[in-house]
Amino acid sequence: MDKVLARKKQAMLEGGRILKAVVGELEKQIVPGIKTLEIDRHARQLIRRMGAETSFDKVPGYRWATCLSVNEVVVHGVPGSYRLKKGDLLKLDIGVYYGGYHVDYGDTYLVAEEPSGEIKKFLDAGRGTLDKLLKLAKPGRHIGVLSQTIEESIEKAGYRVILDLTGHAVGKELHEDPLIPGFLDTDIKKTPKLEVGTAYALEVIYSVSDHRAVYAGSDGWSLRTKNNSLSACFENSVFIDKQEALILVN
Repeated sequence: MDKVLARKKQAMLEGGRILKAVVGELEKQIVPGIKTLEIDRHARQLIRRMGAETSFDKVPGYRWATCLSVNEVVVHGVPGSYRLKKGDLLKLDIGVYYGGYHVDYGDTYLVAEEPSGEIKKFLDAGRGTLDKLLKLAKPGRHIGVLSQTIEESIEKAGYRVILDLTGHAVGKELHEDPLIPGFLDTDIKKTPKLEVGTAYALEVIYSVSDHRAVYAGSDGWSLRTKNNSLSACFENSVFIDKQEALILVN
């Protein structure tokens, strides 16, 4: 691996370490009564304090450090005046920019309750699917294998992949090609391969009963399920090394 890729690898590993620490602190803030904007402000402070920059406000038109999506809102939820309630399902999507590279991460939390019954089954399906992806990510593996795994794992559990939302490569830009769809619609061998020296944000984005996402309001960002069913998202970034994939937020 040449010096440029070696520097990229080390920068992304350090960015992932910072992001893990930030998320660990933010999880303590996910309590009833807190405004989502308060969580976002805390995220910005933490990222700067730890020597990195916020990623998400580098996306043209977006000025927040996080996306905070509640219940039927799937992704891109804009932090604001909404106060979390016990039993809300909060999706935290966050990135850091360190050493010239972005690292992307997402998790889903049940506010102030221990998941049980159907909601535990729902969350376990997504978290378990992401674990499968992290194990499958290897240099030279076709992206179609990952897409097929997401589709089969989520749909067999009885839930629905959101078709219009995907994982993606990540690096100097937060969102780079190729995309990693949550379903397979072509021959696996025709899909791109995971390349050494490239990082990928692997995402499992799904809902209880809807494949579709529509705008949740007038902010131009927040996307909800069309039928208002609950949604979840689990995400981590990996760097493809010569022999393996390095999990960046670990």
